[in-house]
Amino acid sequence: MALEQDTGTPRHQRADAARNRQRLLAVAADVLRERGLEASVGEIAERAGVGRATLFRNFPTKQDLITAVVLERIREGVAEGEAMLETGGDQEILFPFMKLLVGRQRVDRALFESVGGEAFLTDERMRQAHAAIIDLIDRLIAHDQRLGYVREGLGAVDMLMLIKGACAVATSMPDLGPQALDRHLSLVRGAIAPPGRDYPLEGTAPTIDDLHARPVSER
Repeated sequence: MALEQDTGTPRHQRADAARNRQRLLAVAADVLRERGLEASVGEIAERAGVGRATLFRNFPTKQDLITAVVLERIREGVAEGEAMLETGGDQEILFPFMKLLVGRQRVDRALFESVGGEAFLTDERMRQAHAAIIDLIDRLIAHDQRLGYVREGLGAVDMLMLIKGACAVATSMPDLGPQALDRHLSLVRGAIAPPGRDYPLEGTAPTIDDLHARPVSER
């Protein structure tokens, strides 16, 4: 049996460090969601109940912290997709997974938008996470194609583009309300369906008046 001194760090200290890291990730996700990327690391450390030194010991830069939070979100998404594959049976799972990702990116919009920069795209951990998402979506597509839910020829990058498009609709046209996103997603579902399988469109077609409407409180 390995001795504690072999690692140089007692077990209880390692456990405390792991808890601090998870606490920082959870609090950072909340703060970034509330305040956007302008939130300071000092604010995150304070809300997490740790010192700045503890934060910087775990995440040397703010970019490292943001990347870690995004990676955690991606891992959660992949885990949920894997669970869908395991338990899906003969059920449709690609479109439900797409709705899950769109909903998550709507909540964490600023966070996910931050990973478009070159510094994030060249991060090897991000590249691996991206590859994991692509691999998962490919398998979700294959599952649904085998059962006749999805048209042939659809690829994982196709789905990523559709997911990004749905997120753009949700964020660039907020005046249309959440029902517009539901309608847009139903259009996407119809587009990826094979010939002969029809899905009803949700809601009604938005009009130009809907597009420019403002809540009474903002007029």
